[in-house]
This record gives sequence, C-alpha cells and structure tokens, in this order.
Amino acid sequence: MFAKMSQDARLLVKLFLPYFFIHCASHVYLTYGRLLQSYELSPEVIGWTLSVYYIATMTIRPLAGWLLENFGIRRTLVWSGAFSFVGCFFLFFKQSVILLFIGRAVSGASYGVYSAGLLSYQALCVSEKTRGKMFSLLVVGSTLSMASATPLGEWFLLSSRETLYLAVGPVLSALCCLLGGRVGEGEMGEIRACVEKPWGTYNELFSLRPFLLLVITGTTIALVDATIINIPLLSAERGLVASYFLTSSAVAAVVVRMMGSSLINTLPRVVLLAPCGILMAGATILTSLFPTDLVFIAGGTLFGAGIGVGWPMLHALVADFLDPELLPKGSSTALLFYDGGFSAAPLIAGYFLPFLGTAGTFLAVSLASGGLLVLVEIFYWLPLYGKLRSLRAGKSAD
Repeated sequence: MFAKMSQDARLLVKLFLPYFFIHCASHVYLTYGRLLQSYELSPEVIGWTLSVYYIATMTIRPLAGWLLENFGIRRTLVWSGAFSFVGCFFLFFKQSVILLFIGRAVSGASYGVYSAGLLSYQALCVSEKTRGKMFSLLVVGSTLSMASATPLGEWFLLSSRETLYLAVGPVLSALCCLLGGRVGEGEMGEIRACVEKPWGTYNELFSLRPFLLLVITGTTIALVDATIINIPLLSAERGLVASYFLTSSAVAAVVVRMMGSSLINTLPRVVLLAPCGILMAGATILTSLFPTDLVFIAGGTLFGAGIGVGWPMLHALVADFLDPELLPKGSSTALLFYDGGFSAAPLIAGYFLPFLGTAGTFLAVSLASGGLLVLVEIFYWLPLYGKLRSLRAGKSAD
C-alpha cells in the first residue's frame, strides 16, 4: 500500500506543475474582456473573441485522446505548449481583430490538448481506491491559478500595464512546453500493456447511457462555471473589483479540495455532482441580484465550494463509468462538452446583454442552468443511486 501511494504521489508531483501553469496561461485571460472593452469593440465582437478560445478548446478535445493514444504524453504536451505560446503571442496585435481571433483560437486549442492529455494520463494511471483524492489534489492547480494569475493580470490592467499583461501568456506557455518535456512516457507503455483490449471506439462510448447523462450534467455545470468569464463586465459596470469574486472562489475551491480530498473517495459521487452545480448557480444568482464587494466575496466563496468538489468529482465519475480502453476518448469527450458550455456563455452574454443587461443575463443563465440540474438530479441521478445501493445490498446478502 505504501509503495502504491508513493507511486501515486510521484505521479501527482510530476503532473501538478504543468497542470497548474497551463491553467495560469488560460486564467490570466479571464479579465481579457476588460482589455477588449478598451479597444472600443462591440459587445458581439467581444463575445466572439472571448468565446472562440473555448470553441477551439471544445473542437480539439477528440484529437487530444487520439494524440495520447498514438504519440504519447511527452510529445503531445511539448507541441501543445509550443502552439499555446504562438497563440498568446498573437494577442499583441490588437490592431487586427482577425489576428486576435486566430490567437485566441490557437491558444484555446493548445490548452484543450494539453489539459486533456494530463487528465487522461492520470485517469489511466490511478487506481479506483485513490482516484477521487488524486483528481481532487491535481485540480487544485486550476484553482490556484485563479488565485494567482487572474488577480495578477487584473492588477496589470488596472495599473495600465497592458504590455506586461499580454506577456504573461507567452511566458507561461513556454514554461508549460518545458515542463511537458519532463513528463515521462514509461508509465504510458506500462499502462498500455495492461489494457488487454484495443483502444475503444466512439460508438462504444456513446452507447453508455450513464456517460451521456454525465456529459449533460457536466455541460450544464459548465454554463454556470462560465459566468466567471463575464464577471469583469459586471464589476466594471458597477465599479467593483472582479478579483474579489474570482480570488475568493479560487481560495474556497483550494480549501475544499485540500481538506476534503479524501472524502471524494468515499462520498456518493453519483448523487452529489448535480448539487455542486446547483450551489454554483445559487452563488451567481446572489451575485446578479446584489452586486457589491461583500456579495462578490460571499458569492465567490459559495461558487468555489461548488466547483471545488464538482470538478474533480466529474473527472472521477468519467473514470468510474468507463473501462480503461475508453478512458482517453472518454476524458477528452467529457471535456469537449464541458467546453461547449464555456463556448456558449460568452455568446449568450454578447447577444443578450443589450436586452437584459449584465446582471439580467447572469440571472437568466443561472436560473435556467440551475433548474435543469435540479431536474436531472431528481429524474436520473437519485434513481440511479437507489439502483446502485440495491445492487450493493444484494451482493452483500449473497
């Protein structure tokens, strides 16, 4: 047992730093909308410029699984890190909306491959007994990036240091490229040898009903999660500081993941995923109705608690539902649909803001997403949990 945990710990250390820095390269642009507003672009153009990053992330996800299967983790990470550098560098060319679009698309696609490769790799390496805890500890990196790179980026913008703000992304991407080259391929060969069947197909993947409902739940949670992209717009409109929400959310998520990582191994993941999203929706509803500095902190804390448990739980459930031969494609597909929510949110904001206002758009998205999660929980996840408990009780009786 000690040897196994030691192996897991080594894997966690190896993957944590690249996971952290690729999210820093992504989350520094959570305040990018504020910079785009200073370019005097229309809300629709700003919405598309923010959204194209997540559209590219979403569309590239299936390729991430294929790359991992055929080229190995090291080459996948090195090349995606290099392309992330190129994409972030294009954002210096603010005179051309087309180049901004291309830069956002390239960096989004690179992030999609890089992060999916790391998560797929860990899903294959970690045993079921320690899966929840390991995912919880790894994804601390994504929330720590919101507590570090995001406020740093906003500080650069608020202090009129636009060049320094735009330089953060390329520097972090170059670091990701170097760290990706340090992730070995030996473990991948050992894992592949243990998988007796050929790599699974997408037909097999989409024939699994629990996986499809998991994807629907994750995508709905993503719509709520993606509201953070537009928090800077709400804060600018009300004269508030976006980092109050973003940083408190990140801190809460880190605390929840660090203190409760072992609980994610034992809690009924099937029945608790949707309530995490419902808690996040409640936090954004509160922020929409009463946008003040204090509510930003309180709402961000509740939001962070929800995503702090929900995000690692989503990835652990993917690994729970799928056989090893389907994990690369399954992890990439789950992330693809999650990115779909992030792709839709800026577009919804761009087209609904002129009619509903910033707070009204937040409120509408949160109410619709939270309501759908309540329905999925009541009509699918709770009944499935009941069936699983009955099956376990029957096996115990035997």
